Amino acid sequence: MKENSSHVIAVILAGGSGTRLWPLSRQQLPKQFLNLKGDETLLGGTISRLHPLISEEDVWVVTSEALANGEAYAALSELNTILEPVGRNTAPAIAVAAALLMDRSDSDPVMLVLPADHLIQDVERFHDCLSRAMDAAEKGSLVTFGIEPTRPDTGFGYIQADRVGEADAFPVIRFAEKPDLETAESFLAEGGYYWNSGMFVWKASTILAEMKLHMPDLWPVLETMRAKWQEGEPWQEVIRHGFTDMPSISIDYGVMEKSDRVVLVPCDIGWSDVGSWDAVYDISDHDENGNALAGDVLSFDCKNSLIRSESKLLAAVDLEDVIIVETPDAILLSRRGESQRVREIVDVIKARGSREHIEHRTVLRPWGSYTVLEDRVSGYKLKRIEVNPGSSLSLQSHKHRSEHWVVVSGTATVTRGEEVFTVSMNESTFIPIGTKHRLANHGEAALQIVEVQVGDYLGEDDIERFDDSYGRSCE
Repeated sequence: MKENSSHVIAVILAGGSGTRLWPLSRQQLPKQFLNLKGDETLLGGTISRLHPLISEEDVWVVTSEALANGEAYAALSELNTILEPVGRNTAPAIAVAAALLMDRSDSDPVMLVLPADHLIQDVERFHDCLSRAMDAAEKGSLVTFGIEPTRPDTGFGYIQADRVGEADAFPVIRFAEKPDLETAESFLAEGGYYWNSGMFVWKASTILAEMKLHMPDLWPVLETMRAKWQEGEPWQEVIRHGFTDMPSISIDYGVMEKSDRVVLVPCDIGWSDVGSWDAVYDISDHDENGNALAGDVLSFDCKNSLIRSESKLLAAVDLEDVIIVETPDAILLSRRGESQRVREIVDVIKARGSREHIEHRTVLRPWGSYTVLEDRVSGYKLKRIEVNPGSSLSLQSHKHRSEHWVVVSGTATVTRGEEVFTVSMNESTFIPIGTKHRLANHGEAALQIVEVQVGDYLGEDDIERFDDSYGRSCE
């Protein structure tokens, strides 16, 4: 890769609704935090493939407060993060990142903007494309990466480029919405059309100038927020209270489709947006029968199928071209080629008021995890709670439930009202409704308890926090 004069900072967009890869992906743990191929999460792979071009201290992740303070805490706690209180699509996220990085570094860095949940298998070619994009960005262009299409896919937006002559980057003629099959086929036949990857490179000053020109609803909100942190207010607090005033709009609609500075770098880099279980099948390793198997799976005379087990023995006989994904609380069965319809399933689950689209049976927390063992009967809920050594839950109370704790391993330090005491293995304690309490593990081994909640409402939002070690809201 060539040397570039500007400081380069990677901004990784890591929001997401956790819909397309249900039931493995959930609202509280979307696909960028999952291991779908190899030993790394998609987010981890996005960061590691930047090495050695961009160091980890020059990587910033834009994500939601809910993810960073919830199930994704472990994945994000050691990274530079910009936390959004609400989702507002890509343009506001990029605007805040560009302004903040300029002000913090007192420079005009080149920004590489990447989704957190894509897969790139040819890293060397990706680095070459990045070098060409950085050269164009330093000259004032807004650069997008266009993926060389391999088929007339209706699941991607397209970008038409004016590919005349030899160049590293070509002017963009237009952006096209996700087409029907006939239109997609015509794009490939005509040539000059690329899949829209959602990856961009530009100087921070360039994208901000284009936002000022093309996004009059966003710009005043950004300027107000920027003035506050320039005056010394903590920038994350400014974002927490000001970001909700941002319009919800994508960077494509807000800037890229309007600007005359947009150029495209063609890429053939083994790219996938991992946007469906069919895409997961495509990127997976296959056995001699074309099956992609993961977990405790027995396959007899099955062909060209994706079969994945997370918690149980899964046995399949004489199946072909199917997708089976098992988790402790849900199983997906689909024909290959139809997995995009998972969205319909999630919509029905939402309409039923169920929680299978929100979280798994085992829910990760900054202090450890909890597993719901029983919640089908009204009036009580049964949980197994594991607290990591040296960790503690928040000081909290509940308006609608009492809690009974039985220690099954380790030693618990319990705060109950004004009392602080220990509970050892095979001992128990009781937390009345409305009583301030805290559970802590000051030992060197994991603490496990069984918790029985009893009350007229047992939702996870019945928590009033008074103190928290992980920055979660105590308002």
